[in-house]
Amino acid sequence: MSLAQTPQPAQPQAPKPPLTVPFTPKRTLVLIDPAHGGPDTGAHLPNDLLEKDITLAFNNRLRALLSANNFAVISTRTSDPAAAFTTDQRAEIANHDHPAVCLILHATSSGSGIHLFTSTLTPPAHPTRILHWNTAQAASVPDSRLIANQIGVSLLQAKLPVILEQASVPPLDNLICPAIAIELAPLANGSATPTPVSDPSYQQRAAQAIVAALAQWRTETTATPDGAAQ
Repeated sequence: MSLAQTPQPAQPQAPKPPLTVPFTPKRTLVLIDPAHGGPDTGAHLPNDLLEKDITLAFNNRLRALLSANNFAVISTRTSDPAAAFTTDQRAEIANHDHPAVCLILHATSSGSGIHLFTSTLTPPAHPTRILHWNTAQAASVPDSRLIANQIGVSLLQAKLPVILEQASVPPLDNLICPAIAIELAPLANGSATPTPVSDPSYQQRAAQAIVAALAQWRTETTATPDGAAQ
């Protein structure tokens, strides 16, 4: 099932306190959120594959490549836990650490190639110091879409099909940093059998293109007066 069609979980009963900005993003820090885990298996994919295992494997490839390109990396999980974090807990981890960008990983059996999602929220008309939990991403939407476009171009250069969309994918709307949901879909290769999302070579090509785009974005942002590297 596509992320755009995935039923969203109910919002927490108690309202979250507002978040105060500005904060200083750590320009070399990337947070990766491999969705699902533990009893939350995510989608059941062909060949008895579980989405939680695909997102974890893809997380591990991204971590290695990001580290090799002098990024610091935090993942919301690096193994399959007994109990999964809620989407609110995953957002709280990201917001606490102030990364330059957050990548939320998913996998699907629908479509082909890489699907990139940014939030459907509308950026505020005027800067604000107070961000509300369910709309915290609004202020970062322009940067999120810019980074998603750069990743999309890099994927196309790697000969990987890509679709850019907008959707309220948890926990996108709760994040105060630029954030993109990245969904791996099977890769049509001209044969009757598409390349599955579990294919190591496919995952590696996608990860290399994503990291190349982030490295370019980091170079461009740190070259500006207000983008000093940290």
